[in-house]
Amino acid sequence: MPDLAVQSQLADWIDANVIAKNILERLEEEDVEPTVENAQKVWLDFLYTELGGGLESSVNALIGKGEIRQKGLKG
Repeated sequence: MPDLAVQSQLADWIDANVIAKNILERLEEEDVEPTVENAQKVWLDFLYTELGGGLESSVNALIGKGEIRQKGLKG
């Protein structure tokens, strides 16, 4: 289970405006009306279909490059 203090710090650091702007820009690029409802559908679909695999891939890549390390490993 994640440390709640770390989770809170990370949540404060994540810029929701950047996410919102990118979703709305993508909708406009695809000629879809940039409404809150459409943006929410896109974001929820992204979370359910892409986020888990993308995070796993990023974590593994960063471990492989030595930029982050697994708990209990020294180095």
